[in-house]
Amino acid sequence: MIEQIKCAAVLGGSGTVGSLSGGLIAQNGIRVYFLSRTAERAERGLERAIAQARSEVIARNIVCGDYEHLLEGALKEADWIVEAVAEDVAIKRQVYDKIESHMKAGAIVSSTTSSLPLDKLAEGRSENFRRNFLSTHFYNPPGRMLACEVTGQSDTDPDVVGFMRDFLRNTLAREVIPVRNVAGFAGNRIAFLLLARITALAEEYGVEMMDYLVGPYTGRLLPPLATLDLVGLDIHKAIIQNLCEHTNDRMHDWLVLPDYINKMIDNNLLGNKTRAGFYKKLESGRFVFVDPATCDYTPAIEPHIAFVEKAKHFIRMGMYKEAFDTIRAADGKEADIVTDILCAYVAYAYLLIGQVTESRFGIDGIDRVMSFGFNWASPSVILEMLGGRENVSQLLAKKGLTVPDTLQAERKSAMEILEAGKYFVAK
Repeated sequence: MIEQIKCAAVLGGSGTVGSLSGGLIAQNGIRVYFLSRTAERAERGLERAIAQARSEVIARNIVCGDYEHLLEGALKEADWIVEAVAEDVAIKRQVYDKIESHMKAGAIVSSTTSSLPLDKLAEGRSENFRRNFLSTHFYNPPGRMLACEVTGQSDTDPDVVGFMRDFLRNTLAREVIPVRNVAGFAGNRIAFLLLARITALAEEYGVEMMDYLVGPYTGRLLPPLATLDLVGLDIHKAIIQNLCEHTNDRMHDWLVLPDYINKMIDNNLLGNKTRAGFYKKLESGRFVFVDPATCDYTPAIEPHIAFVEKAKHFIRMGMYKEAFDTIRAADGKEADIVTDILCAYVAYAYLLIGQVTESRFGIDGIDRVMSFGFNWASPSVILEMLGGRENVSQLLAKKGLTVPDTLQAERKSAMEILEAGKYFVAK
C-alpha cells in the first residue's frame, strides 16, 4: 500500500466529473495526468478544470494526453488512478484492462461510479488490483459540492479505504461519507428515485409546473428538473437503469424512465451540455420548456398557486415552519404532489439507514450527503419542518407509506435545524 499520493492519473479526463475532480487534486500541488481518447479532448477537460478554479495555477500540475501515447508512463508513475469513464460495465472493464497492465504495485484505483456494483467491476482482476480498488464518488461540480462517498468492495484492503477517507477529508477538503457497497450508495439512491418520480409526473403536469411545485422553497437550491439538466439526461437514464437492475425495495415502483426521456435523448436534448433539455434558453434570455408529449418547446406559463405563493412568502420572511404548515394544510392535487414528494423523501431516507450507510451512523451520513452532495435540505430537517415525528408518521400512514422504525429513534439538534435555512429559497 502506498503511503503518500504525489501523482494521480485521471482516465476520462475530458468528462465533467473526471476533469473537475482532477482539477481539485491538482489544486493541492499533486501532479495529475488527464487522459482521454485524444489529447484535444483532455485539453478541453483542462480548460473546464481551470474554469472551475478560476485560476491557471492548476495547469502547472496537469499533463494532458491520450491513451495511446501517454497511458503507460502515467500509470507507472501514478499513486492514485481515478477512473471516470462512462457508466457502462463493458467500457469500464476495458479501461481496467489497461490499468492492470501498467499500474505499479500498491497504487490505488478508484472509480467515480455510484450506480454500478463494485464487486462486478472488480471480477477477474488480480489481487493487487482488487486489494486497492474502491469507489470515490465525487459530486458534481466538486468545486461547489463537497460530498464524496467512499466505499470498498469485498476484497478491498480496509487500510486503503481508511487512507483514502483521510486523504479526501484532510487534503482535498471533502465532506467524506462512508457508505455501504450497494448500487447508488446513499445520495443517488435517494435523489434519483425522487427525480424519476418527478419526471413521470411531468408527463401529466408539465415541466414548468413540476419545478414550480417542488422548487427551491421546498428545500433545494435548484429545481429538480433543472437539476437533471445539469446532470445530463443520458447520465440520469444510466443511473435509473442501474438502480432498477441492482436494487429492490418498497419504493422500487417509483424508478421509472418515461418514454419521452428516451425520445429527448435520441434528439440530443441532454440538458446543459447540449444547451437544450427540460429547459432551453432563447436568445432573448427567456426560457422555454420541453413538452413531454411532443418534445417540442413551449413558452413559460408562469404558474401561480395560492398555497405555493403563501409558502414562498413565509420563506422570504425566514419563517420556514410556517411555510411548511401552509403546505401541510393545503388541499388539492397540487398540494398532494408536494407532500407526496416530501414525505417520500423522509420515509425513504430513514428506511435506508443500515442499507446504504451503517446503522451506527443513524441518519447523519444520509443527511450530509443530501446537503453537501445535492444542496437539498436534509431528510431530518424536512422531518422537523413537516411537524416532527408524530405528524410525519400520521402523514405517511395517510399516504400508505411505511413508517420506518428508525424514524422514531433518531434525534437531531436544534442548531443543525437552524443552520438548514440556506436550503430554502423563494424567488
